[in-house]
Parts: sequence; C-alpha cells; structure tokens
Amino acid sequence: MSVSSVRSQLRSQLRESVSTAILEAAEDLIAAKGLAGAPLLQIAKRAGVAVGTLYNYFEDRDALIRALFEMRRATLRPQVRAAVGKGAELPFEDRLRGFVRDLFEVYETHRKFIKVAIETEHLRLSSSTTSQDIHAAIAELVKSGVKERAIAAAHAEILPLVIAGSLRAVVLKRIAENKKLAAADADALVTIALDGARR
Repeated sequence: MSVSSVRSQLRSQLRESVSTAILEAAEDLIAAKGLAGAPLLQIAKRAGVAVGTLYNYFEDRDALIRALFEMRRATLRPQVRAAVGKGAELPFEDRLRGFVRDLFEVYETHRKFIKVAIETEHLRLSSSTTSQDIHAAIAELVKSGVKERAIAAAHAEILPLVIAGSLRAVVLKRIAENKKLAAADADALVTIALDGARR
C-alpha cells in the first residue's frame, strides 16, 4: 500500500470518527435536554470540536438529525429483522411474545435515540421506515398465526395495527416515565392483543 493510500485511509477514518462523535453528542444532548436544549454550539462542544468543524460535516441541525437517523437505522433494522427471524420453529404466540420482548430490548439499548426520535417526530426530518418495518414484521408473524389457525383470518389485517400501536404507546409511556421497558410489559401487551382485557 502506498503512502498516499495510507494517508487517504487515515483521513477517511478520522472523518468518520469525527462525524460519529458529533452525531453521538447530538443524540446525548437532545435525549437529555430536548431539541431546544441542544444548540449546535453545545453539540460541537460536547463532541470536542469547533462549531466550524461541525458545519464542515453537517449543513445545519436538520442535516445532522437526518444523519443520526441514518446511522441508527443501519443498526436498528438488522436487529428488528433478527427478532422476526428468531424462533421460527416456535408456535405463533411464543414467537410473537419473543419478538415483542426482543423489540423492547432493542429499544431499551437505544433509549437515547428513541428519545431523539420522539423529540424530533413533529419535524418530519427523517424518512425513517422503522415503524413500517415493525408493522411488516408483525404482519408477517400474524400470517404465520393464521396459517397455524391460532388467529382468525378475519383479524389478520387489524391485529398488526393493534400490536404496533400498543407497542408504540407502551414505549412512549415508559420513556416519558423514565422507566425500563420490561418483558412483563411485552407479555401483557401480547396477552391483551390476543385475548382482550375482559375478565
């Protein structure tokens, strides 16, 4: 490898490292203080770079947040897909419970990012497909439930909406309360969705 190739590779690694530091600083500040409490100057300071350097990487805060969504989506999407594929040999209900538990674990691991997603949702800065991915994953599981005759075919269209909506509501509530997303919540959600809440 030539000296110029090594230099080019080092510059590329440094650029990626600085970009990641800026994105993680933005995630930390927005999660902790909200969007209003995370001006670019503070994000740059937390990342250990000059604000001018930040502008070399991102045109404005919207571009920075879009890049953060892209970075986290690259991590989250495979984890969601892995959760769907897990336990393919299990009966439908066990698979669904496992999926929702695994999803809660993914969300808990990326709690700061989930807070950022909630905080910036109204801005429509990201064309994130995560919610569609989750709905599609649940719909896929429900199809297997219909095939097993565990779910009535008449409910196959609505059930994924019920589960996805309930999942979102529980995540929002637990994060707002600063409580951990627990397996017990996942199990309760699945039980209520499948059996109802009647005595």
